[in-house]
Amino acid sequence: MARVIRQRSDDVGVERLRRAAWWDWPADLVTGHARTLMAGTPADIERIAADHGQEKSL
Repeated sequence: MARVIRQRSDDVGVERLRRAAWWDWPADLVTGHARTLMAGTPADIERIAADHGQEKSL
């Protein structure tokens, strides 16, 4: 059984990433923002999602 060892983000950051749901973005949006997806903050990723109409309500 899997167990959490360490989270990369706090609970607020995790919530931001879930709202951004970058894994559901079109491939060109992921490709265009790959650097931010790899090294940006959850807030950066959430902003991109909102700017491109990709943000989800939870």
